[in-house]
Amino acid sequence: MKQLAHLLKFDFLLINKNKIITVSLIVTAIYVGVFKALAAMGNIEKLLVLVIFNDPALLGFLFIGVMVLFEKNENTLEVLAVTPIKTSNYILSKSIALTIISLFCCYAMVIAGYGLDFNFIHFTTGTILTTFIFSMLGFVAVAGQSTFNKYILRALGIILLLSLPFLGYFEMVPKIWFVLFPTQPAIDLYDLSFSTNPSTSEILTAYLLCIIWSIVTFIWAKYAVTKNVFK
Repeated sequence: MKQLAHLLKFDFLLINKNKIITVSLIVTAIYVGVFKALAAMGNIEKLLVLVIFNDPALLGFLFIGVMVLFEKNENTLEVLAVTPIKTSNYILSKSIALTIISLFCCYAMVIAGYGLDFNFIHFTTGTILTTFIFSMLGFVAVAGQSTFNKYILRALGIILLLSLPFLGYFEMVPKIWFVLFPTQPAIDLYDLSFSTNPSTSEILTAYLLCIIWSIVTFIWAKYAVTKNVFK
């Protein structure tokens, strides 16, 4: 726990140095303004889910890559590789730091666009697990990459692929096509946040699949970091 706390402090310094908080606040402020303008129109739940989902997804995915590549270029990873640091703590520290930022930004957006009439438990859980899953996938994507340009090309391709479940969410194609995508249960949790009478089976399925994907991506990220980052 002491090691995790130390790493978390370092990661917040790294986040601040890379202006990640500043960028997140600027983007959030823009969306807050847009949502306040759209709030009077009503029935913007689907738009809210789309935009709010993108915040923890992009924050967790892209900024993980930025942080790892920065540490690589600064030779920080070489130092960490010879210390008794636990790979799991290294991974969890960055994920926790980005999740805290993500929660603040997502709550600012949803309150601006929808007020307080939503399910806080589903929304908070959705934000935490979405950020976590995408953070883990960010570690997998950045593993073995040496430059930001190479990483961003891989990242954009993965993000586009993982965004396909929105085709089902907006009823363009059958939703069942995307049941095995890690993003589908995360989208469902956000959707449940605005649902008035969700079924128990819908809630349990969304939570169960999100937890399963969190475990799977964590194991995958830990393997990728061990083999390709701390080497």
